[in-house]
Amino acid sequence: MDIIAVGAESTLYRLEHWGRIFAVKWRREKPYLLPNIDASLRRARTTRECKMLTMVRSLGIRTPAIYSLDLNECSITMDFIKGIQLKQSIQSGSLQDSKRFCTEFGDILAQLHQAGIVHGDPTTSNLILDEQGRLWFVDFGLSETNATVEMKGVDVHLVRRALETTHWDVQDVLLQSFLEGYSSRAGNEAEQTFARMDEIRERGRYH
Repeated sequence: MDIIAVGAESTLYRLEHWGRIFAVKWRREKPYLLPNIDASLRRARTTRECKMLTMVRSLGIRTPAIYSLDLNECSITMDFIKGIQLKQSIQSGSLQDSKRFCTEFGDILAQLHQAGIVHGDPTTSNLILDEQGRLWFVDFGLSETNATVEMKGVDVHLVRRALETTHWDVQDVLLQSFLEGYSSRAGNEAEQTFARMDEIRERGRYH
């Protein structure tokens, strides 16, 4: 297996098997935790991510399909999505394309929120643009169900922060596109979420 990416809690591999290419996500052991606590946490997060990926996929949102789950290794074998991160596309592509993708990003996140789901880490690194120009949402390790207005507000706030820190030179234009996409899907519910987003931002300034 070849390493694709190394994150804070997991490593993503590229696996060729049965004449196909898969992605394998493995949650690594954390040596600073007690072994039994670490194993329990890793198993729970791996199980939850599988459930969330399947749930989100059932909504018609593009996510990798799951092929196997190994709770002993805390690993998931899933579709390998050939493409680039939305982050990379924005950095190298045209502003017009970036605006269009951010509008779609907003629409996708609103669709999740309407189903009572938050992603937990909705950044431009966690959307993959495939070779057909389609967006795929990945990495649901921090996602949750039964989303409250606060949780939705945090999700949207995280998008705003990601645009500010990663795409600072076009952040205002891309945020506007994202919010328009979100509003077009969420309708009047968007106002409450955006108000909470602004409130969360203000809290951060004074704490």
